Amino acid sequence: MQKRKKSNDRKIITYVNSIALFIFLSLMYSVLTNGAVTKIDLWVSRYISQLYHPALNAALIFFTNLNGVLGSLVFSIFMMAWLYSKKYFNAFRFYLIAFSGMAVLFLLLKFLVARERPHSELIDVINFSFPSGHASMTMTISVILYFIFVKNMHTGVLKRALIVLCIFWPIFIAFTRVYLNVHWFSDVAAGLALGLFWTTFVYLWLSRKGASCSVSFEKMPVF
Repeated sequence: MQKRKKSNDRKIITYVNSIALFIFLSLMYSVLTNGAVTKIDLWVSRYISQLYHPALNAALIFFTNLNGVLGSLVFSIFMMAWLYSKKYFNAFRFYLIAFSGMAVLFLLLKFLVARERPHSELIDVINFSFPSGHASMTMTISVILYFIFVKNMHTGVLKRALIVLCIFWPIFIAFTRVYLNVHWFSDVAAGLALGLFWTTFVYLWLSRKGASCSVSFEKMPVF
């Protein structure tokens, strides 16, 4: 029964992985060819300023900066240090490979696509736009934390709370990037899909049957 459940879980994760890759590649193709999604981008960028309010602007700038490169790096260093200190080496390896790999991947894609950002009246950002690094990294961290801690959620309420948090947080941060008009809508959608694809890919790779580097979270503590 347990073996069948693990097999079903891998199938679901594989489907999610494939769908995320398809969405990302479709968005990138549409961006590179000035397809239909670019028209949606222009419409969102033109009208998003109608939602502006000084208090909301300040709050979303705070949250988007909190989840920037420095914030994500500091949080991840603390998480990896904790995992390593507790001798959860499989979880540590999973976090390290997924996080560092995603950082390299989205930077390479930014320079490959070389898409200009929309003009923002609220904050200045100088690097390329596609895909969104904030969306990619926040999704990556959220999925990592889900895989690490989900088996330690011993009630349905805790599991649902973890799922909601791991879905809500990256989508919220992606929204801040569109709201502040430092990214096109397709940038953040592609970033979310890329983060989901990459992290599930790393998980499937590390936890494959018979692999010496398989990830095991059974000994993680209960919180």
